[in-house]
Amino acid sequence: MNPLFTSRLLLLTVVLNFISKSDFSLSLPMTSSEYLKIRSQLIDENESRRLGSHLVLSSSELFVNNIFMKEKKTLIESSRLNKTVFFPTESFYKSKRLIDESYLFELIHKMPKGAALHTHDLSMVSLDWIIHNATYRENVYMCIWKQSYLFKVFKTQPLETDCHWKLVSKERQNSKDVQAFDMALRNNLSLVSADPFLSFQDNQAAWLRFGRYFRQVGQLLYYIPIFKDLLWQTMIEFREANVQFIEVRVTYFWLYDLNGKVYDREYCVKLVKEVSDKFVQHFPDFSGMKIIFSGIRFQNVTTILNEIKDVMALHKKYPDVMAGYDLSGNEALYNPFSYYSEALLYPSQQDPPYHLPYFLHAGETNWQGTETGYNLIDALLLNATRVGHAYALSKHPHLMKLYKERDIPLEVQPLSNQVLRLVSDFRNHPMASLIASNYSIVISCDDRTTMDSAPLSHDFYIVFIAMSSDKADLTLLKQLAINSIRFSTLNNVQKVKAMKLWQIKWNTFITDLQKMPYIRSTSTTKVVHSKNSSTPLHWPSWAFISLVIAIWYHSGLKV
Repeated sequence: MNPLFTSRLLLLTVVLNFISKSDFSLSLPMTSSEYLKIRSQLIDENESRRLGSHLVLSSSELFVNNIFMKEKKTLIESSRLNKTVFFPTESFYKSKRLIDESYLFELIHKMPKGAALHTHDLSMVSLDWIIHNATYRENVYMCIWKQSYLFKVFKTQPLETDCHWKLVSKERQNSKDVQAFDMALRNNLSLVSADPFLSFQDNQAAWLRFGRYFRQVGQLLYYIPIFKDLLWQTMIEFREANVQFIEVRVTYFWLYDLNGKVYDREYCVKLVKEVSDKFVQHFPDFSGMKIIFSGIRFQNVTTILNEIKDVMALHKKYPDVMAGYDLSGNEALYNPFSYYSEALLYPSQQDPPYHLPYFLHAGETNWQGTETGYNLIDALLLNATRVGHAYALSKHPHLMKLYKERDIPLEVQPLSNQVLRLVSDFRNHPMASLIASNYSIVISCDDRTTMDSAPLSHDFYIVFIAMSSDKADLTLLKQLAINSIRFSTLNNVQKVKAMKLWQIKWNTFITDLQKMPYIRSTSTTKVVHSKNSSTPLHWPSWAFISLVIAIWYHSGLKV
């Protein structure tokens, strides 16, 4: 027998065997009932691949799930059927008030969300605290630079001529309206004092304004007494938002005292450990704070190498607080990872090799096929523990496959992506497809100070309402919370303890909601419950079938 015919016959036998075992037909004609049955099966299979779909909710959780889904369905169906604006996808400047007033946001804010794994030291506390606490301290001065207020602490008034420094306390006292004065400071620091869609023409314009914020507050917040209180206040705010652990990118370690003395990186690490340990003693239901040191992409290779050497030493000495290293900054404007490859490879080239965990900002861009996009390749080659943003990953199919195979967690911050003008409508966010495909994703709040957002709550809300299927339910939110602890830098013992703390909080949240009368939603939309794990998966999928049919065709087999 002809070998080619034999191989074709074997392939046909395999496919026909698959079809005979499947409970749906591959071809027309079919009856209406068959069509609807197959359609339902495909919908179920599609939903079964979503992040969190394997979780099985208890009867108590299903009760709470009904509440979440009624609120979600009401909002989605009201917009879709009435052809009204879907406000969660508008500019956060416009939508924040409506989100804050919604019952769904109230629920998500109360929900235990686990850990915040992507925050930055100068932009993780509330802007209100900076205005009403930090700028009210003694010896705080301000000056005007390029229409921006700069702040710094001096023991005595400096004699600099390029920027005329004035005591904030005197300026506030001399103002006719203290409330208006503070509001002016607030508006000058915030990126959402006006609509970013109108204020910033594109991503680069947003980045310029974003960078200016750090210059405005850096010298104020790195003053040791303020920085110490900032750490404490940050943990207070995150805990009140039902977040129990924080990993923070610290950029410069330029801590200084009233005499102007600048302290080294080790001092900063010890200070963070001191404040974190004390906070956990006061609040045993909190799991603490760890540091990721973050270099900046515009620095030279020697500077980055020296930073990495310092972080290696600190990681060895303080493994419970120094988590690893990152390189951040505007990817489109500054150097790619490949420029720093010699420095970034240094730990692995030691004898013996030293494992310094990398948590790399990569793919935070709209560009494709440039060195900016290829940072995602470098993050993979450098064995990154987690990757920040990965916004451009969906443009690189082979990389998507490798990231999925290696189970590399992606830190997703949708609000940050919108304010920095990468995305407008969250329904078009590229991470929506990765959530639908069960990638390892954690949600964080990036630079929440600049956006006036709550710790995690607004970003969780956006993911739930606008970046996932209308059938994505409480299992999605629960999985995101679990992921945040699973992919944190806590050691195994600490993770077990943190998960126990989270589970207690979660159970209390569920129980409390069960006791409350639910009268908020008037939706008559059918509630879709989570699928039980016993729901059969139709495997191989349609994609596999399509591939087999393509092989038939190109082999020349006639049927």
